[in-house]
Amino acid sequence: MNTPDDAISPEAAKAEALHQSALEALERKELVAAKDGFTQALAAFDALGDDIGVAMTSHNLGLTSQEAGDLEEARQWLEKSLAISEREDLEGGMTVTCHQLGVVAQLGEDYEAARDWYVRALALEEKSGNVVGEAKTSHQLGIVCHLLGDLPAAKAWYNRAIAGFEGVGDAQTAATTKKLLDYLSDYERQGSHEGHEGPCSRHQ
Repeated sequence: MNTPDDAISPEAAKAEALHQSALEALERKELVAAKDGFTQALAAFDALGDDIGVAMTSHNLGLTSQEAGDLEEARQWLEKSLAISEREDLEGGMTVTCHQLGVVAQLGEDYEAARDWYVRALALEEKSGNVVGEAKTSHQLGIVCHLLGDLPAAKAWYNRAIAGFEGVGDAQTAATTKKLLDYLSDYERQGSHEGHEGPCSRHQ
């Protein structure tokens, strides 16, 4: 992508406009239009030799495929994006894409892979001081550890997430995580999921 000081060529402006239009379609859940727009933007960025644009657009094609329920295609697009971010040493891109690969693995019920991706994302968030990202990833790690049956780890991750959300003043999300922690504590005491809404009853 271009920096503010760069002169933006007509071709680059068109690529960015295509990408923005596709993002707006994705936000409206117009998945066919989003995929078509991102595909056009990807070709435009590729023709420009804009690796950052290609990585960003590949990531968003992964999101679009995830929304459409095609988790394998989502994984492939995200891995393509990650490979470019790694090659170009784009830590921000690596962070968000590792986290999203965790989400895709979690949706596919591959909880061990999800945990590994989240741990990798968390390390990058810690390195960059992304406190909000750390809290969100800790929340997801709590869920997948619970689903894997590692209840002590799940409790530790939930507590870390709560502290992180509270630290940035996000009381609402902290309360959501507290509900999962309470559910887990009840489960440990009662040995049953009956009557509770917890992570085992839904996909995130």
